[in-house]
This record gives sequence, C-alpha cells and structure tokens, in this order.
Amino acid sequence: MNALLELQFLYGELYTRNISAARWRNHRQIAAEFTRLAAVEEKPDVILCSYPTIELSAAAVLFGEQHGIPVLLDIRDLWPDEMAARLPRFLRSLAPLLLWPMYRDARLALKRATGMVAISRRYLAWGLEHAQRAGNDADAVFTHGYPSQQLSNQADVQNVLTELGLDASQRVFWFVGTFVGSIDLATVIEAARILDDQNVVFVLTGSGEKDAEWRAQAHGLRNVRFTGWVDKDRLQALASIAWVGLAAYKAGALMSLTNKLFEYMAHGLPILVSLPGEARAVVESERCGMFYEPGSATALATAVRAMCADSSLRDAMAANARRAFEARYSATAVYDGLASHLEVVAADEAGRRR
Repeated sequence: MNALLELQFLYGELYTRNISAARWRNHRQIAAEFTRLAAVEEKPDVILCSYPTIELSAAAVLFGEQHGIPVLLDIRDLWPDEMAARLPRFLRSLAPLLLWPMYRDARLALKRATGMVAISRRYLAWGLEHAQRAGNDADAVFTHGYPSQQLSNQADVQNVLTELGLDASQRVFWFVGTFVGSIDLATVIEAARILDDQNVVFVLTGSGEKDAEWRAQAHGLRNVRFTGWVDKDRLQALASIAWVGLAAYKAGALMSLTNKLFEYMAHGLPILVSLPGEARAVVESERCGMFYEPGSATALATAVRAMCADSSLRDAMAANARRAFEARYSATAVYDGLASHLEVVAADEAGRRR
C-alpha cells in the first residue's frame, strides 16, 4: 500500500444473512464508529462515502455539515428500493412503512450531500430524484473500475480443465458472481438443456442463497459445471478457459452498469447480457457482446449458437472488449478521473471559505 495512505477499519458485528436484524445492527454500529473516530481524527478536505450503507452515508453527511467538509456519496446500489424489491410481493406496497427508518435516513443523506458520484447515469438520476434537486458540478458518473489482468499459469489452466472434466476444444460460457435473487442462472441452465448436443459447456462460479436450487435444476445435465467459490489463481485460470462471459440477470433487476461487465472485459471476454438499458447500450456500442431477453432460454441459446457459428465474430468482440476496457473502464482510467473530480470539489469548497 502507498505509504501516504492510511486504512482505518470500522467495527461492526458479523452478520450471516443479507436480510436480517443482525445486518441492520452491523450498519448502525459502523455508522456510530465512524462518528466516534471522525471526531478525533484530522479533518479531511473532502469525504467520499459509499452509498449504501445508508446509515454510514447519513453519518458522513452530518459530520461534513458540522465541520464544513464537502461530502460526495458514491451511489452503488439503490437502497432502500432494492430492499423493498426483495419483500414478498404482497408486502411491497407497504415498503415505505415497513422500511421507513431506511427511507428517512436515505432522504437525509441524499438531500444534504454536497454531491453524488454514481456508477451509471441511471443511478445518478435515481439519487437526484430522491434528493429532489437538479444536478450540480459536484455530481458525476464513474463506472466500476477493474484492475488489468495477467495471463494465467498454464499449469493452473490444465488443472482446472482436468477438475471440470473439460478439454480445450470445448467452448466455455462462464458466469462468476453471487447466486442471489437478482441473478438468473435458471435461464442459463434451461439454455444449457436446449444446447445439450452442442460443444458448449456452462461453467458457473460462485455460491449463495440460490445455490442448492440451481444445482438441483441442473442435475443430470452434462454441459453444466458448478465450481463454488474459488481463490484468485483458480479464478484467473477459469477466465483463461472461458470463451464468453455471462451477465445473467432476471427481468426487472435494479442493476444498471454492474462490475461483472468490466470484469469480463478485463479478461478480454465478449459478453452475453440480459440487462436492458445502460448495460445493453455499453455492450452494443462497444461491439463486445450481445443482448438476450431476460428470462428467455430460447433467446440465450440462439445467441450462443450465433457466436459458435462464427468464431471470427466472437474473436472480434473479444478484441473490442479488451480495447474498450483499457481505454475507458480499467481501474487506472476510472479512478484517475475520480481522483481529479475529488480534488476539484475540495478546491471549490476551500475557495468558498476564503
């Protein structure tokens, strides 16, 4: 780590379930710990706070107001709307009542922050809508940045092929991520069922609350492999054997530009994406993949066949993915821009104080 940087961890008790009282308590504890430590630390020129969590964002905004420090919220998830979407359907209309402390604190944080940076235009528009204001010079969009990737060790690649029972001639369509409700591997598995006679294998890396359900659904399919969670070296090896990356989201998912797109681009993989809006626009404008209708196994199978039928098309998309990543979506490209933006916001605030 750079010698000029200091990491200060904030304490919060462990939680094991995404939707639980323990998670809510953890978020309150972290916000309180920030407030305690910020009071005794040297005051910064600017605060950048990830949103969510809502509680920490509200604490940061209040601290900034008290001490004349500009605070930017980094909008990375649409809380509490995302939490409301996870409620049983019959309870969703009651979300503003059931989740009213979260909505209250979200409004406070978003309205009183100096500005917002967001991972997509849609997320920034959502933040401004909840803040009930127009955009200002402190608001900006910075996508997820992802580090450049190195080639995997050939021995690791061969080990992964052997473990999965694959050979190098098979075309691997790869998903990596957490198995949660917004992800749609059920459609991927049904597409695999349609494509069972093709030289195509779907490798699904990760785990989560839908793990058992999707493994049961895929039982008996020869062209689906689950790897569970893997370490960094094995992840790199899986990326090396992958032919295409899968950004598989269910219809109505609240995501916009997910880090999964840029992770696949970093590995030089073309992408099959089921997110409409900005995600689809990026993939199509960069010519680095194809969109398929969410929830349609037939549409996904058709896209897979199209890529397999024209490997030169796939190779061109792979080259475009890597080129776009290096130019616009690498960690260096994204975070250099973000750092410059923070410096401008801090300088503007200092100028107003003079």
